[in-house]
Amino acid sequence: MAISIPDELVENIRQSVNIVDVVSPYVALKKQGRNLFGRCPWHEERTPSFSVNEEKQIFHCFSCGRGGNAFTFLMEKEELSFPQAVAKVADLTGIALDTAYTATQDEKVQIPQRQRDLLALYEEATKFYHYLLVNAASGETALQYLHQRGLDDNTIDAYMLGYAPEEDALYNYFNEKKIDYQLMRESELFIVWDDGSLHDRFVDRVLFTIRNKGGAPIAFSGRRMSSDDTIAKYMNSPESVLFDKSEELFNFDLAKTTIKKSKVVILFEGFMDVIAAFQAGIHNGVASMGTSLTKAQVRRLNQNAEEIHVAYDSDAAGQAATHRAIELIDQNSSLKTKIIHIPDNQDPDEYLRSQGIDAFQEVLTRNLEDPVAFNLNYLRQDFDLSNQGDIFNYLEQVLPTLAQVKEPLVRQTFVQQLATEFNVSSSGLEEQLRSLMLQKQVIKRGPESYIEPEQVIVDRPTLFERPALSRVEQAEQILLTWMLKRQDAWLKVTSSSDFHFVDVIYETLFLLADGFKQKKQIQEIKDWAEFMDFVKEPELVRVLSQLNQIDDALMQDLEQVDEYVSVLLNQAPLEEKIKQKQRELLEAKQVHNEVLATQLSFEVLTLLREKQAKQ
Repeated sequence: MAISIPDELVENIRQSVNIVDVVSPYVALKKQGRNLFGRCPWHEERTPSFSVNEEKQIFHCFSCGRGGNAFTFLMEKEELSFPQAVAKVADLTGIALDTAYTATQDEKVQIPQRQRDLLALYEEATKFYHYLLVNAASGETALQYLHQRGLDDNTIDAYMLGYAPEEDALYNYFNEKKIDYQLMRESELFIVWDDGSLHDRFVDRVLFTIRNKGGAPIAFSGRRMSSDDTIAKYMNSPESVLFDKSEELFNFDLAKTTIKKSKVVILFEGFMDVIAAFQAGIHNGVASMGTSLTKAQVRRLNQNAEEIHVAYDSDAAGQAATHRAIELIDQNSSLKTKIIHIPDNQDPDEYLRSQGIDAFQEVLTRNLEDPVAFNLNYLRQDFDLSNQGDIFNYLEQVLPTLAQVKEPLVRQTFVQQLATEFNVSSSGLEEQLRSLMLQKQVIKRGPESYIEPEQVIVDRPTLFERPALSRVEQAEQILLTWMLKRQDAWLKVTSSSDFHFVDVIYETLFLLADGFKQKKQIQEIKDWAEFMDFVKEPELVRVLSQLNQIDDALMQDLEQVDEYVSVLLNQAPLEEKIKQKQRELLEAKQVHNEVLATQLSFEVLTLLREKQAKQ
């Protein structure tokens, strides 16, 4: 069993190596200003955006966002564990490291005993439900249903699909095996009645097993078999100590190898779409939990792929979800997005069954649409384009979409198409676009002043464009960086008992920094590479490397700390409420619910006025 490497030894190894020597075998580096630059080893690029700061001993890619220290680089590039990365650096420096530190270790040893027990319970439940599906008389109808949906027995076995019968079959099975009552209650596999008795959560349903990234079952999604429309068609496991639906992606454990190799991931809406595609030889498909794609899911995909193809359903809900996904992906990743159009308004699974594997594979590779073109068409549905007023309203909606386009020729082509179709001045559209793009390229410092991004990002390649951030996230980034570097800012913020960061990533880094400062008995974090060792988690280290690029000039006037805190405590909840109402309004318009759309329009207007009053 491996034992932890002492912190003092880790620090000694880190300080004994030059990060340039670690990175150079993978990246050809050239000196540019204070830093060295090269082409990022994780993705294709024409202009080098991968930076190594020899003084601070950290790296950062301005394009994909990866960053960290020497250990992080090897962990991500070679897919090593932290001890393995430390051992490899130790070899480079000639420092002897006991093999006991890197001995093979069962991952489950690091998991709390209760979670290990729950994982074992889910493993047993998965086998039980699968056995009932393929071997028991009670599962015959469910098995026939899956065969009719085009799944063969090998696929059913590979995905460990199951069937939950009636009359508390799982509870009776576990009870016979003398499984602990409290463990069963905590598992969320059962519903607890008022008298404390347990009853199966899933009854008369085909079950899709949801697995974590390591392949262990952690939840189920059940599809009703009865024709009783008063019962929900689909039922998912509630969130638990094992299952966070905002973090998990269906099939990621099986797809991640193909995704990393091809650098492309296909995002489907439904579990059956993913499974049917896998059976057809498409092994890089995943699905979010419903149509609600999350930031955490996007960030995980961004760590493994360079391109994402969205293949949601063709109905109104699916198209609205596609529109939201495009924005979420653009704001939270460097992934290149394409939209897959399934012909005849069919779901991917339906099209595969009706047209066959060859036609399906052809659609996935050739029916690809640019996200800008998709949004231009999608937004048309909200307007009567025979009406001059609606034309101007439509153009006002689509111009921010065009402002996201980085390629000038592509942007100019869309502008010319709009100008020709609606008989408006292309120069006028371009002027409005320039104004929008200028707004995106500044970082708001206070209520009345702006700072150009060149003043914020040091040693940045001139052709790199920093992704636009909301005012809330800008405030979070600057405030957290300020707190890490300056004790007076830390004390000023933490004196407010109700303060917290909005984004869980920044809140996590704040809590880790508090622990790091107490452990090292320091007031300010000056050695960021050492703090990165303490953090370890690659995604958090990557965020730290981004924060370290923020110019100290933004952190001079201590009075501005109060402004940033005010943004997080007052504006963030309001902005989230506005976004939610706007999503509801869009969906109401898509289904032509005029009464609800009118009510939501009034609510959005009221919230916008409230936001304006606070600025």
